[in-house]
Amino acid sequence: MKTISRKFMALMLASAAVATLATPAMAQRNKQEEAAKPKPPKLSKPVAAALAAAQKMQAAGDNAGSLAKIAEAEAVPNPNEDDVYFIQAIKLNAAIALKDNAIIETTLGKMLATGRVSATDTPKFLQTIGSLALARKDYPTATNAFERLVAAKPGDGEALIGLAELYNAQKQTSMAVDTIGKAVAANKAAGVAVPENWYRRQLALAYDGKLGAVVQSAALALVGAYPTAVNWRDALVITRDSFKLDDQGSLDFMRLQAATGSLNGERDYVEYADTALGRGFPGEAKRALDEGIAKSMLEPGKPLVKELKTTADSKAAADRAGLPALEKEIKGNGRLALATGDAYYGFGDYAKAATLYKMAVGATAVDQPTANLRLGAALARAGDKAAAAEAFKAVKGGPRETLAQYWLAHIGA
Repeated sequence: MKTISRKFMALMLASAAVATLATPAMAQRNKQEEAAKPKPPKLSKPVAAALAAAQKMQAAGDNAGSLAKIAEAEAVPNPNEDDVYFIQAIKLNAAIALKDNAIIETTLGKMLATGRVSATDTPKFLQTIGSLALARKDYPTATNAFERLVAAKPGDGEALIGLAELYNAQKQTSMAVDTIGKAVAANKAAGVAVPENWYRRQLALAYDGKLGAVVQSAALALVGAYPTAVNWRDALVITRDSFKLDDQGSLDFMRLQAATGSLNGERDYVEYADTALGRGFPGEAKRALDEGIAKSMLEPGKPLVKELKTTADSKAAADRAGLPALEKEIKGNGRLALATGDAYYGFGDYAKAATLYKMAVGATAVDQPTANLRLGAALARAGDKAAAAEAFKAVKGGPRETLAQYWLAHIGA
């Protein structure tokens, strides 16, 4: 916070206490320069005398005595506007020296109330008032200060974040989440990097507050800006938990986790492998288990892991060998095309999977959001992002439309 210079104040007070004379010649000289200079304050004599004495005490280190002398100035009846402002200005210096936050906060408020604080200093004053009020948990006062601060500096992302936290402290979750969004937008508009924790905070508040659609937009914003494995897992798990899904729906979510490298820990890998086995895709289960073991996420000797791996390993080879025969049986059967495509997808043959998924798109008795989503996933993993984006954009309705938005974020479309 910028304090008022004692030297400057002494000069101002001296100018007010001592009358000055100007000759006609002086008045004619450099009129523009004179007009640009700030006008000296017009303090009443008793206030000027008390404040001059108070400043001498401050200079001598007697700030407590200075406050007593300032109190005399405050007691002068009928003060003018300059009296009010400069009494508080000099009082502020003493309060700062004494580290008296209560006086600092009150004094800054009174200075702002005069309307004479500069546009440059007003935000600083408001931020200090808000911070001091927050420290003593006076949320209404702090909120008022930060709302005024945001009005004075609407593009200040940090100020908006401070206001958001104040709203949250008062259980105004929706306003908090909305205000964080404004902070993100303000930084983007100013070309300033948006901190990752802003996105994560918005998502956490939206999720805890059960704000529905806002959760999805916040999660997408997070992975769009910071596509780390941790963020992808958080976003997808939160989104998945917001829907009531069967094994097919869960499998779709876990496939995107696998694609984004956001499977983490025994629970994720075991659930993925178990779900794939349950749907009849041992190749996909085997790949999940092998990856989990390679990344030290799974202990191969653990009974559950050992059982799953034995089952997947024993079935995968035969399942892979039988796929060409299944292809021959498709003959316009969209559901069989979808299932066979799933099997190829599980083995990592994404190009073949995409070919079969295309047969399922538009076929009767096939859920089209599922067909288009899986077609997009196969194309994305095969490297054809443009075609994948078109498939994802065709996914309409239900959780898979939401999941398609995440795939689009993943491929950068």
